[in-house]
Amino acid sequence: MRKPFKKHLGAIDIEIAHGGSGKRKLILSKDDPVSSQLHAMTKGFLAPGGIFDWHNHEDIDEFFLVTEGTGVIEFGDGSTFAYAKDDLIYIPSNMKHRIENTGTVENEFFFIRLNQ
Repeated sequence: MRKPFKKHLGAIDIEIAHGGSGKRKLILSKDDPVSSQLHAMTKGFLAPGGIFDWHNHEDIDEFFLVTEGTGVIEFGDGSTFAYAKDDLIYIPSNMKHRIENTGTVENEFFFIRLNQ
């Protein structure tokens, strides 16, 4: 049986993400006892000109909400999405992508990754 729990974002360390210049806080992971479908929930940070470099999530769908900033997501097939504050973006599993901050302020995102 699952039980309620809470975490404070201020108590979570920031780590480097995806080999680029991006950072994140791992808010929830598959190790937390909340759902068998949840792979992770993170808060991402990307400095102006920064990049979450090319990567994909094997068998994991990704949703993310842009809470600050603007930029471009490039996909392995050459297509792109421009993004801005309050955009919700879905990236299907196994789709190669990179995220770039093209603006002048630090970007912030909430990422949710779900197992297929």
